[in-house]
Amino acid sequence: MKHILLIFTAALFLGSCTQNPNPTFDANVELAKTWFSTFEAEDMEALSAMYADEVEHQGAFYGTELMTTKDEVLAYIGGWHAAMDDISYTPENFLPGVDPETNLPNGSVRTYGTWRATSVASGKSFAAKFYHYMTFDENGLIINGGDYGDAMGIMMAVAPEAE
Repeated sequence: MKHILLIFTAALFLGSCTQNPNPTFDANVELAKTWFSTFEAEDMEALSAMYADEVEHQGAFYGTELMTTKDEVLAYIGGWHAAMDDISYTPENFLPGVDPETNLPNGSVRTYGTWRATSVASGKSFAAKFYHYMTFDENGLIINGGDYGDAMGIMMAVAPEAE
């Protein structure tokens, strides 16, 4: 009887530790995957359509202030496109995000992965690990996001040689 009670208690404990995923998470992962492939294709019009008019985005460059307009975010993205060719992102995973106030899954998407590209100015290539997060509204538009990685290190590594 003790063993049955112990097994039941362990099963109850383990079952209660599993968080229920947000019902929008799977659809939002597909939106995030679409965002990355659209970024790789350098389709600024399609990327613009993926953002809500009111958005917050944290860029990866040292000293970058929080971007609070769609135009700022698109200029940031356009800067990457202007500086790099053959851009690709290889995700390691797509993970559920949580609401910072409730710690409950909120449908946002986090991903770790590797960016690869070649500098337009020098022809040098890089591969760098980054972390990204995206929060979507009820219409599937990005309302919040951020990039974390060594953007300045990338620019320094692929800069043209000094003459």
